[in-house]
Amino acid sequence: MRGQSSLEYLLIIGVALIILASITIIRVINPASEGSSDVMRVSQARSTCDSIAEMINGVYGDAQGATRTTLVHLSGTWNLRMTKNPAKLWLSISVSYGTENLDDNLRYSFDGSLLTIPGGSYPVIVDWPSNGNEGISMVDNKIYIHINPPTGGEK
Repeated sequence: MRGQSSLEYLLIIGVALIILASITIIRVINPASEGSSDVMRVSQARSTCDSIAEMINGVYGDAQGATRTTLVHLSGTWNLRMTKNPAKLWLSISVSYGTENLDDNLRYSFDGSLLTIPGGSYPVIVDWPSNGNEGISMVDNKIYIHINPPTGGEK
């Protein structure tokens, strides 16, 4: 009888240890995967911010009538803002701990924004139209950035 109760105690303790180990492993793995997802989102956002800023600066350098296009992909909800003073492009992306804000310097900018863009792939078209309009907009899942710097190289 004593051998049987010792075996039962060992079995109960063994099952309890297995359950405890399972819970511990799940708690260790879940934050790690969440962290890697955040790193991926911030990396995508940095690449997107750099690419869009490079296109805006390129169109500004090419003069009126210039157009550049790229395809960007972000996994999380994001915001795109441009500020005139300072001349910067701002990209904010949602991550598990809140919002990560990234920025790039621009040679020319204006005050405008496009908020709450769902995650996904989007063509971004930057142009300097001859009609003089400037702004940021989304039409048919395409993001348009129209710049219209003053003539004479002023900012």
